[in-house]
Amino acid sequence: MDAASDPFWDALEDGRFSLPSCRDCGEPFFPPAPVCPRCHARDVEWIESDAEGTLYAVTRQHRTAPGIPSPLVLGVVELDEGPRLLARVQAEYGDLEIGTRLRLEPCEYEGPVDRGRLSDRPFFEARPVE
Repeated sequence: MDAASDPFWDALEDGRFSLPSCRDCGEPFFPPAPVCPRCHARDVEWIESDAEGTLYAVTRQHRTAPGIPSPLVLGVVELDEGPRLLARVQAEYGDLEIGTRLRLEPCEYEGPVDRGRLSDRPFFEARPVE
């Protein structure tokens, strides 16, 4: 969560979802970084994402760290642009199946976890697309 990720958090604060994308190989990626993880080029730009994708994997944590609500449903969302992200899923575990369409949305971060300089910024969660 350094300055390379600031455009991501800025967009999220404005209700948008942005991804870094390599101008050399054309691949969007996540998490944000100043260097493309595929071809190692430094020519990175930010693109707007529709923040929609499919559920790639899902789990339910029955016990969580202190201060984090439980049970907690977590999923790996494969965005339509390609990158996969881990996100809290706002749905019942039994209602989800691999391939469920999800949308990532900004949300307030719950819990006493120290997020450092990002403590006043929104976070994101996944919700089924209706």
